[in-house]
Amino acid sequence: MSKPPVVFIAGERQHAGKTVTSLGVISAISKIIDPKDIGYFKPVGQEMITLPNGQKIDKDVRIVKEFTGLDMPDMGMLSPVRVVSGVTKEYITGTTQKEITAQFEKNIDETMESLSHKKLIIAEGTGHPGVGSVVGLSNARVANLLGAKILYLVGGGIGRTLDELEVDLSYFAHHHSQVAGVLFNKVLPSKLDSMAEVLTEKALDRIFPDWDPSLKVFGYMPTVKYLNNPSMHLISHSFKEHRTIKGGKCAGAWHQPCRKVKIVSQDIDVFNPEASLRPRDIAVIASGSHRRLKRIIDFNETLPGEKLGGVIITCATDKMPDQESTKHLANSCLPCIAVRQDTADTDATLYKCFNNTKLQLYDRIKHQSIVDLFEEHFDAERFIQAYGL
Repeated sequence: MSKPPVVFIAGERQHAGKTVTSLGVISAISKIIDPKDIGYFKPVGQEMITLPNGQKIDKDVRIVKEFTGLDMPDMGMLSPVRVVSGVTKEYITGTTQKEITAQFEKNIDETMESLSHKKLIIAEGTGHPGVGSVVGLSNARVANLLGAKILYLVGGGIGRTLDELEVDLSYFAHHHSQVAGVLFNKVLPSKLDSMAEVLTEKALDRIFPDWDPSLKVFGYMPTVKYLNNPSMHLISHSFKEHRTIKGGKCAGAWHQPCRKVKIVSQDIDVFNPEASLRPRDIAVIASGSHRRLKRIIDFNETLPGEKLGGVIITCATDKMPDQESTKHLANSCLPCIAVRQDTADTDATLYKCFNNTKLQLYDRIKHQSIVDLFEEHFDAERFIQAYGL
């Protein structure tokens, strides 16, 4: 049986939007191809979750299954290579590198065989193009093993975008990988029209004349508000030691994407929440700031529509925040956690969280935004033609 066409989704870096693109492409082409004929897998994974049966798989496999409804009965098979902590060190310091890489390749081949009845397979890459090379399985190498055509994600802009393309297309050319086309991702909405006018297929053909066939453009995807922002539920898991203070009115608020982090440092005499806080913001405040905390809670109650994203109380102890503060929070609509770290360390943790947010299983609203985004901005018909269907 001949292998179905394989789309390998690669990106310029980690968090380039590969999983979002997998979800969006699947939703878009499902209007043209029966979903039962679409396969998906993540050849090389780095971030694992544990299924109820104890099996470990890459978490993106679970996300895609949950949101797309594709026929994925054996999720373990769809995560064939798992580069977890310690694997690379053992690989480098050991003496059986060729055997290990060969076994990884065999695992990928077995997954491809299990999907051979599909009409199209989406294979999601990991990190930037070179990730995985330490175990002999860079994104370029894996794409070649699959006989795949690469869909390459590159960020919005013009100069920086072309710089990224120059570097990564050279890498793929060095490995003789096939790049079918590009998807310009996370473009500022105000720059969308100008980018589409400048970075056309004709322009790419002139700038990268060695690509044969020439690169196709499958869309210019604008940024989606809050798509990459974490919720208070996700933020709480970024702190190893924290105490959750759950209000009786805010169960759904824990899963709403937050906007920005605002550190409350003004003295009570000048602190004005209305001037410094906006809906969905996270207020970071020290545990001894009773009156300022009460002012934040009262301000949140006055907001007519969207509320604040939440409150993080720093320098917490067994006794702080005290009972009075806890009572106020419990009667509010504010998600809140109390952490032992000081404000500086808390801000650093939040920075990492905001820059490394992935989709969660409960992010139904975000998924619908992705579906809508690709329905409007992704050229599904052109994509289908480029991949020979």
